[in-house]
Amino acid sequence: MHFSFSSIYEKTKTKELIAGLALVSVAVLLNMVFGYFAMAFAFYLSFFKWDYIGSMKFVGLSNYKIVFEDIIRGIHGAPYLLSPFYTGLKNILIYTAIVVPIQTFLAIVLAAFANQKIKGQQFFKVSYFLPATTSSVIVALIFVWLFMRNGFINYILTHLIPGFQPIDWLNNRNYLLLAIAMVAIWGTSGHFMVSFLAAMQAIPKEIYEAAMLDGAGPIKRFFYITIPMLKPMITYVVVMGLIGALQMFDLAWVMAGANGGPGGAGYTVALDIYNEAFTRIRPGVAAAKSWVLFAIIFTTTYIFQRKYGRAVR
Repeated sequence: MHFSFSSIYEKTKTKELIAGLALVSVAVLLNMVFGYFAMAFAFYLSFFKWDYIGSMKFVGLSNYKIVFEDIIRGIHGAPYLLSPFYTGLKNILIYTAIVVPIQTFLAIVLAAFANQKIKGQQFFKVSYFLPATTSSVIVALIFVWLFMRNGFINYILTHLIPGFQPIDWLNNRNYLLLAIAMVAIWGTSGHFMVSFLAAMQAIPKEIYEAAMLDGAGPIKRFFYITIPMLKPMITYVVVMGLIGALQMFDLAWVMAGANGGPGGAGYTVALDIYNEAFTRIRPGVAAAKSWVLFAIIFTTTYIFQRKYGRAVR
């Protein structure tokens, strides 16, 4: 009887390969259907006029013309109802400028605290990460109550700031977008904290020990060792933050409503795409707007990666 360890090894490797492919195939199939196919169909749909019932009519670039006419009207000061895409784009850029820097900074600070060897360290790690495990819709509903005129946030501010008058956060166009941004920062900082914590723990201890021997204190070690070593992770977090912020939908939908609240102050591009597809029943225009948004996100992240990603290599 011929016995070969190599043949047994090959059979085992083949079985492992088949099992691995079988497990991966489910995720790949779902990604192909709901990811790449959806993108391709949206691009195809952007050249057609359709109402979900009748036949599709080819209109060329007319849907894209509608989008850019919307932007031009908004630039010339048209009301947000006449330039919803421009309004959503303006709001989401302001929102991104607020959220991404603050959430990145706060995530680094939280990771630095979580990386310290103190009593109850695991409790702090879980506490920081807990908001990331909670449904964003549930979080938004809770903060709707907190941001009410007689809510907890105004109650705290009234006792902390002398002469402070309660703000109707969600019904005041000057504060609505800020309130949404605050909720987003609270909900995402803990998620990115985990990424920074992993990067901090990967920094060789020998570097810190050498710095301590040279007399560098905790603050100098943080700014001259930790931050420079975190630059690749900072680039990653900022890029992911940009992608998430520019396509924000759920918080705006719950806190501002489908029309974006007073004066469209909480209106976003994702809300406009949703309304275009399911309220105005113009899926072709919605598809065109989604591809314009994709182009904006792709260009923004590509430029950032080219400028800062190369600098950290």
